[in-house]
Amino acid sequence: MKVVENKEKWSPLEILKRTYDYPIIKDCEKNDVLNQIESFVCADATLRGVKDENMPQGELLDDISEMIRLRFWKLSLEEIELALKLNRYGIYEEKSEHYQFINAELISEILNKYCKWKFKKANEHNLSRTPERQIEVKPDLEKIEKEFLETILREIKANKKYRYIDCHLLLKDVPNRFKPTKKQYELLFEQESNFLKLQNNKKLEDKSDRLKLKKLIQNQNSSFEVLVKQRVYNIIVCNWLYNTKIKQ
Repeated sequence: MKVVENKEKWSPLEILKRTYDYPIIKDCEKNDVLNQIESFVCADATLRGVKDENMPQGELLDDISEMIRLRFWKLSLEEIELALKLNRYGIYEEKSEHYQFINAELISEILNKYCKWKFKKANEHNLSRTPERQIEVKPDLEKIEKEFLETILREIKANKKYRYIDCHLLLKDVPNRFKPTKKQYELLFEQESNFLKLQNNKKLEDKSDRLKLKKLIQNQNSSFEVLVKQRVYNIIVCNWLYNTKIKQ
């Protein structure tokens, strides 16, 4: 049983499965890519009986490397070695012969055959490259809330107007004894509503472009109530913080 397991481990399909874990050529250092490609091509040429005087070198090797980087950058370096090996072993339907001349055209032909073989096997066995695992970010919510609160307190101490301090999100933390009654809330809402309308009217007076004016009015109508509520909430929260964190 152990022998069978070892054979399966080194079958073309099992080797192909492992290639999905390697980085693709595009993500590798250029010098590493060039050195590895030259090493694989020369080793393959030696194993296939290419004579020393016909060994690819210089411009031929540079051309092969450039071709692979431009056309087959989605493959891993390990797949370049595997593609050449599978050709030697007669795995493809038709073996590519070298005739004592190794060039970019021949290597491209072999890699094209490998890509077709890989595509077929990947479909048959549902293989795909696993997406890079994303870093799991766990925000320190306690720290964020503390820093947010410190910012709000600094603004209150600096005598910034309550309605302009953006702290409405803290309304949920305000104890009931610091929340206004229904009547008090309505008065605050009316007060801030009138104040905001006055500000908007001043903006409208300054607008001479009719198209811009129309757009401004539309924006005001759609967000007016939300803005008023936020300002009221800001006042409620600031009042609570002033009386519990600053005044005491």
